[in-house]
Amino acid sequence: MKEYHRDNMIVIARQHYDKGELLKAKSLYEKTLNAGIRDTEWMLELALLYDELEAYDQAMDIYEKVIALDPQEPVAYYGIAILYDHLDDFDKAIPYYEKAISCDPTFLRAHFFLAYAYDQVGRNELAIFHYQKALEIDDNDFWSLVNLSALYEEEGKYALSETLINRAALIEPDHYMVLFNQGVLAMRNHQNKLAMEYFNKTILIEPSYGYAYLNKGVILRDMGMLEEAIKVFGIGLKNCEDGVYLAYNRACCYLKLGEVSTCEKELLEILSEYPEMSDYMKEDKELEHLIKTSSKIKAILKKTNS
Repeated sequence: MKEYHRDNMIVIARQHYDKGELLKAKSLYEKTLNAGIRDTEWMLELALLYDELEAYDQAMDIYEKVIALDPQEPVAYYGIAILYDHLDDFDKAIPYYEKAISCDPTFLRAHFFLAYAYDQVGRNELAIFHYQKALEIDDNDFWSLVNLSALYEEEGKYALSETLINRAALIEPDHYMVLFNQGVLAMRNHQNKLAMEYFNKTILIEPSYGYAYLNKGVILRDMGMLEEAIKVFGIGLKNCEDGVYLAYNRACCYLKLGEVSTCEKELLEILSEYPEMSDYMKEDKELEHLIKTSSKIKAILKKTNS
């Protein structure tokens, strides 16, 4: 294939991609690749296209070919890391993010996703470090502000957390995660009325975000408003795909109201669908008496031990 034919084919492939015609773009990129022509720029475009089409093995193959051509190409290492990220295999993703950063220390997205990966494997100090690095590159990077704020809140560094989430609020004041994190900080400061306002706004903007229902329900529960808490948990269960924590807290509210059979029924449903909750349930002092007296719950917990 002559050079001008190749260049023309790549131009047309990019035009198809921009129009959302991904399969047509893929076909033209592959024709260029099969002609034996190698250029890291458009090869990376093809790898990203494979990723977008969820053809992860093919994307990996192209990234490895790019690295063979240019071992210092940061986007190729980053691309491989993202492929592992898709699989939630953060331990494998981490060294590739690190390699991308070693090739380009100013690679903002590599710092961001490396921070996220470290957060997922429980290495908070390194997560904080790389979110800070991302913010050194771009002090208005929205998700770095939000995620770093959440990490500081987890560590009890509420002033730092509040500073960061307020900076995020200047960028997107009505984003549901900004409102949620502001609600969490209000809870920490025992400002329950303000926290409820934030959680209500969160739910209004993102009705499927379960943790807003959880925290709202917990506030009501701790205020002794058990029936209201049960209603909130129930609404959350209808709107959220994975609401096991909402069902669990609702069951505990039923128990506090003396509705033992309803609590037992709810817990049995939870154990049936989420057997991994058994360890958590066994450690819950609030449920200790019910577990001892419920033959059905004891039988299921015994099975999970074997």
